[in-house]
Amino acid sequence: MNEQQTAALSSLIIDHIRLARSRRETLGWLIASILKAGTVTLTRLAPHIDSAAQTASVHRRLERFFNEVELNEAEVARLVAGALSLAGKPWHLALDRTNWQLGKTDLNILVLSVAHDDVCVPLFWRVLDKAGNSNTAERIDLMQTFKNTFPDQPVASLTGDREFVGNTWIEWLQKAGIPHFLRLREDMYVFNREHAPLPLSQHAAWLRNGERLVLKGCWRIGVSENNASPPLRIVMLRLKTGELLTIASQSRPKRALAVYRKRWKIETLFAALKTRGFNLEATHMTDPGKLSTLMALLAMAASAACKVGLWRLGKKQKRLKAHGRPARSLFAFGLDAIRKLFAPRTFAQSLQVLFSFLFGHITENSTHSMPCA
Repeated sequence: MNEQQTAALSSLIIDHIRLARSRRETLGWLIASILKAGTVTLTRLAPHIDSAAQTASVHRRLERFFNEVELNEAEVARLVAGALSLAGKPWHLALDRTNWQLGKTDLNILVLSVAHDDVCVPLFWRVLDKAGNSNTAERIDLMQTFKNTFPDQPVASLTGDREFVGNTWIEWLQKAGIPHFLRLREDMYVFNREHAPLPLSQHAAWLRNGERLVLKGCWRIGVSENNASPPLRIVMLRLKTGELLTIASQSRPKRALAVYRKRWKIETLFAALKTRGFNLEATHMTDPGKLSTLMALLAMAASAACKVGLWRLGKKQKRLKAHGRPARSLFAFGLDAIRKLFAPRTFAQSLQVLFSFLFGHITENSTHSMPCA
């Protein structure tokens, strides 16, 4: 890549991510090669980078980036939100974990994502130093980082699976003014002034498949006043599989199930980060700092793919499956499209395309005007 191209690309990113010039270039190399190659393995990324240096030298430069660079999580989150023009709209947030094993080492990442229309991208994450569930302190830390970064951002909902419950956690969410829609386990006890503590499974004993029930009034999770959650509204649905889906929210129980369905997008996101997109589990990184940097790169790459998907889809009608979900995710659609945009171009030209999507306004004419090899 010549000096003029490097300067032009660096100027695009400098207002978003504060890095030295060579680091900004390496950041672009990494994002573009991840999108192109569909892997996070540095030995496989290095040959995709068009540089005067030998491939081995490029590989060492990529390694130095992970050894020496710590990306600012607030800057990355603002870049991701800005790339997808999400600011100002009420956000539907989803909290979940992704975990896998590398040999005997457990890799476990707590992720806060934003789901908007057909878009779901990671905003913040914590690499946990343990296997298994997150705890209340870790979740609060993640949410407080979100609030500090986006203090004026309206939140429509926060959804969490059965792992993400707990009296102190729910109390914090309510005090923070974050509307929550959390799934409860069937064996959890609930009570109120008129009803003694009973497990949720007994409240739903008569529900047949496809039937739902909104429990009248407010309920508290627990078996006594001394150790109980704040008051909650509860809705229950018997799924076609016979499993019970129970959602607790502070209000709007009749809308709770519809809001909670947005969580399927985070499952699509994790599939995109892993087997259906970037092959995150192929990494040999176990250091929490390096893994966090890698997640930042994947967040930016995912936002680029989603933005290209939105641009390519335009006003076309999405093909839906029988369950009402799209036949292909917006991420997959965009990833294919961005690889087609990269195909006739040199690596330097592909970087121009990438940064234009991340930081600029794209039209059909503007992509045609981008140079090809």
